[in-house]
Amino acid sequence: MKTCSESMLPLHGTDLSSFTDSDISPISPNNLSHIHRLPVELLQHLFLLIVNVIPDCPSIFSFGDTTISANVASPPLLFTHVCRLWRVVAHSTSGVWSRIQVRLPARREPLKPFLTSLLRFWLAHSGNHPLTLRIVSTQHQRQIHHCSRYKPSPLAFMEGDSQLLEILLAERERWEIVAIMPRLLARYGGRNFETPRLSTLECSWWDTKKFMAPHLCRLFIIDSYLHDASVRSIPTCKNLRHLHLRSASLHAIRCMLEYFPHLESIAVDEVLSVSSRGPITATHPCLESMTLPLHSDPHFRGIFIEFFDGLHLPMLRKLTVVGEPNKPQVDCIVVALGIASCRVEVVDFQTDTPASEVDLDIVKPLFSAVKEITLRGHRESAALSYPLQSRM
Repeated sequence: MKTCSESMLPLHGTDLSSFTDSDISPISPNNLSHIHRLPVELLQHLFLLIVNVIPDCPSIFSFGDTTISANVASPPLLFTHVCRLWRVVAHSTSGVWSRIQVRLPARREPLKPFLTSLLRFWLAHSGNHPLTLRIVSTQHQRQIHHCSRYKPSPLAFMEGDSQLLEILLAERERWEIVAIMPRLLARYGGRNFETPRLSTLECSWWDTKKFMAPHLCRLFIIDSYLHDASVRSIPTCKNLRHLHLRSASLHAIRCMLEYFPHLESIAVDEVLSVSSRGPITATHPCLESMTLPLHSDPHFRGIFIEFFDGLHLPMLRKLTVVGEPNKPQVDCIVVALGIASCRVEVVDFQTDTPASEVDLDIVKPLFSAVKEITLRGHRESAALSYPLQSRM
C-alpha cells in the first residue's frame, strides 16, 4: 500500500499565503473560512481519504437523457469547484486522480472535444501513478442498428467509445487494476495490449487473450456462463495466483485449474453443469483455498461432489461453502472431501444463519474430515471451532 504522502506532489512554487478569504467559494463561507487554513498536507490527506472511500472508482462523466457532462458533483472534480486553493491542491495531489471510472456513451458520432480533453486532463494529473480503471457501458444505448435503411459498421457506431478507449490505451503501461465490460476489446480486432504493471483484471474470458500481462496475479472472469475455456493463444501469464469465476461449467473450471498451475485460491459463484468428460485425476500442488456454492437442490449437490472427484489437493487448507449448514449440505461436503485427496483444516459457511441456530448434531460429522468449522470466518461458538472428533 502507498502512503498518503507518496500520492502527493508539491504545489510547484505556489505561494499559499496569497490565498485570501476572497478566494473562498460562496457555497458555505462560514465553514470554508476555517477549512482553507488547514495545512496543505492535511488537505491532501483528506482528499485522498474521501476519494478512496468512494464505492467503485470515481466517475468522470455524468449522463443525462441526451447529454454528457463532467461529473462535478462528485470528487475529485468537485474539489476543483470549491475554491481556488482547493483547486490548486487537488490538481497537485496525483493520487486523487489515479482511480477512474469511464462510462462509454455508445454513440455513433464523435464526442465533443471537451469530453476527450477532460479525460486527458484527469490522466495527466495522475502523474506516474499506477492506474485503477473501470470501463463500463452506458445505459442509454442508441437503437440505430435497428433501422433498416441505415446500418453503420460497429466501429462507426462506437466512434465515441473508440475516442475514449484510445486515450485510455495510451496509458496502458500504467494500468494496475482494471475492470472492463465483457467483449469490449473484441471489437478491436487482432490488437493485443502490453500491460506490464497489470496485477488485477476483471473481464470476459474471451478478452483475456488481448492482454500481455506478465505480472497478472488476480483474475475475475465475469461471463454470465462460461461453458468452455479454451486456453490456446491466451498470452496472459501462467503465474496467476487468484481466480474468481462468476459462472462456469465443471469442464471450464478444470481447464482453468490445469492452465494456471500456480493458483493459490479459486472462487466460483455458480456451477451450472456437470463435466462432459467425467472424473479426471489431477494434482494441484499450490491450491490453498476454495470457495464454492452449495445449494439445497440435490442436482447441485451432485455437481459439488463431482468437482472433487479425482482431485489431489495437498495444500488445500480452507474450503468456503456458500450455503446453509444443514444436514444435506453437511453430508455432501463429507462425501466430497472423502473422495478427494486433501487435508482441509477449516470449512467456513458463508451464511446469515447465526451460530445460536446451528444444530451441532448436524455439523458434527464434518469433524471427521476437518479440524474447524466457522461461520463467515468467525469462531462464533466454541462448539463450532473445537474438533469434536479427532481426525486420523
